[in-house]
Amino acid sequence: MKYENGRLGVGASMMLRCTLLGLLLVLNLGSALAQVCSNDAFGPTACFRVYDDATGQLLDVPGQPVTVLCAGSRIRLRDCSGQNYPRQNIRYIFDCFSTTNTNLDTLTTRTVPNTPGTLIIQQNTPNPGGPGYPTGTGQLFSRRFEVRARPQPDFTFAYCGTARTQVQITVLQPQANVQYEVQVGSGPRQPVTQPTAVYAATPGATTITVFGNYRDARICEGATTKPYPVQAAPQSPVLQRLVVQGATLEFGFAALQPEYRYVLEQDGSSITTLPTGSTTFSLANGALGSCYRLRLTDACGSLSLPSAQLCPVSLAATSANGQNQLSWVQPPGSNVTDYQISRNGQVLTTVPATTTAYTDAAVTCGQTYRYQITARTANGTSLSDTRTVQTSVGQAAAPPQLSVSIALDNTVEVTTLGPALGTGSRLQLRRFVGSAAPQLLPPAQQLPVTDQPGAASPERIPCYTGVLIDECGTTSAEGPAACPPTLGAQAADADGNQVRLRWTEPSGQGTGWTYRLITLDANNRELRNQPVSGTAYLDTQPPTERQVLRYRLAATSNGRTVYSNIAAVSRRVVVVVPNAFSPNADGLNDVLEVKGRFLSTFNFTIFDRNGVVVFRGTDRTQTWDGRVRGVVAAPQVFSFQFEAIDETGQRVVQHGTITLLR
Repeated sequence: MKYENGRLGVGASMMLRCTLLGLLLVLNLGSALAQVCSNDAFGPTACFRVYDDATGQLLDVPGQPVTVLCAGSRIRLRDCSGQNYPRQNIRYIFDCFSTTNTNLDTLTTRTVPNTPGTLIIQQNTPNPGGPGYPTGTGQLFSRRFEVRARPQPDFTFAYCGTARTQVQITVLQPQANVQYEVQVGSGPRQPVTQPTAVYAATPGATTITVFGNYRDARICEGATTKPYPVQAAPQSPVLQRLVVQGATLEFGFAALQPEYRYVLEQDGSSITTLPTGSTTFSLANGALGSCYRLRLTDACGSLSLPSAQLCPVSLAATSANGQNQLSWVQPPGSNVTDYQISRNGQVLTTVPATTTAYTDAAVTCGQTYRYQITARTANGTSLSDTRTVQTSVGQAAAPPQLSVSIALDNTVEVTTLGPALGTGSRLQLRRFVGSAAPQLLPPAQQLPVTDQPGAASPERIPCYTGVLIDECGTTSAEGPAACPPTLGAQAADADGNQVRLRWTEPSGQGTGWTYRLITLDANNRELRNQPVSGTAYLDTQPPTERQVLRYRLAATSNGRTVYSNIAAVSRRVVVVVPNAFSPNADGLNDVLEVKGRFLSTFNFTIFDRNGVVVFRGTDRTQTWDGRVRGVVAAPQVFSFQFEAIDETGQRVVQHGTITLLR
């Protein structure tokens, strides 16, 4: 039988025979040869293969249902049916042959489209019959391929030493289905087994290439090449500047060589790697008793060039008798040549490296001065934090010892444990609450000082330090921090029948504390006062008639008592209205009454079926006997509404029905 390749590809009778043949193939061969195009008509020998045009390598992978082709690559198509079709009669088309797509040709070397996705290639093998041709029909046979763009590896590299025999390479965002290889210069390709690794480098190499090829494709390789220039010779780093700024150390250094890595060391131990290209670095909570240096190294750790050390300077400044006294401490470890003393941003004097104190007598009482010490070395400078001091005539007062308590309105009251403030003296407080920035309060001339730091709790404790300022402006050193007791309360069960309390001990204002737990009503009147110990207590018998339980802790040490905040626990209002009652004078359920807990005042309204109010009560003493305007009501169903405002200001509403029985 002949296969005629006419304008429509096959004749109607031919299509019928091929369709029957295809059904037999599906029954006998399962999914070995699947129909891809709707006009496919092929026998069991239908076959063509795809080869790489440049290498001649077969691109089909045994056992892989869909062959991967590389976008833009050149391929060769070869019939493998074994039917000895004349090559000039074998035609191929990208996509399925149709009346609108008849671009069949006998070219077997084709270019894969550049767009990734699915590609269908259809083989048309008409058989004109006659001498020298195989028997049987021609075939239309299609295969589905996956087109992928070539992998485009991206990578970074880092130098290893100066011999250039090794290099560290990091493949960025590696794909799981791509296998990578590294080639340094003209050296051999080296497989990539992990994203970051060290590879052998060929002497004289000036480029690095990373190749990527899909694991499920024979040939679809992409490559990225980057220059591998000869790095500059490593130079010992120079730590030029160290500045103390509060709890932070600020470092400044000469430009870092980008080919190498740098670490900051504290007392010879590495603490952090410096960002490439940086010239400054901030170290939070840096230790003032340690010394620091930079160390140049590389990705493989084969280089080690340290800088000279710099050590921080810690400065203290006080004033007495019309003079300002400076003293400073610097740990040993840097070769200091001298110390420069600056006042108000100008160099005041220079003292030898053995000097650690200085008295500034050229000052004016009441004036404020800023001081800074600069330790100078051959390689860099170390600057202290700036200290501010106000020149005083007399001796500064002793640092104040504070007492902190919380009033009933939850404001904080701070006073001093020593004598009262003298004439013209002022107490200036600094407030600390959790991790928030400290707040400096205005100086006060009257005690106690009141403050409103917000709600206090064991998780949010307001603490205070203070300085005393005399009438000349002489400021004492800052006293120790003092904190009030704080109290927390929460229900220990769902109904609040037990309350778990915990508290913090007052700090910085005494020892040997004893405690009393005070229960208050809504007007802060004392309901109960009982001794407690430790820092926790379980109240198993709170007042039953109080919806909101309010507690306060009294802490006593050496005859002095301070108080905590008020901690409150709000309990749920419970309303119970019977759904039926029987006012028949039998002594059982003769009246309807509202039951529950924490019911002080409310509006309880009963309506008949027409919505007419038949009863209204406002407290639990008011009950309904089933009479409407003095007449006993007949058995029926009434509706009710309960409405109240609880102690927390929340509105409580409940609706329902009541059945009157006889």
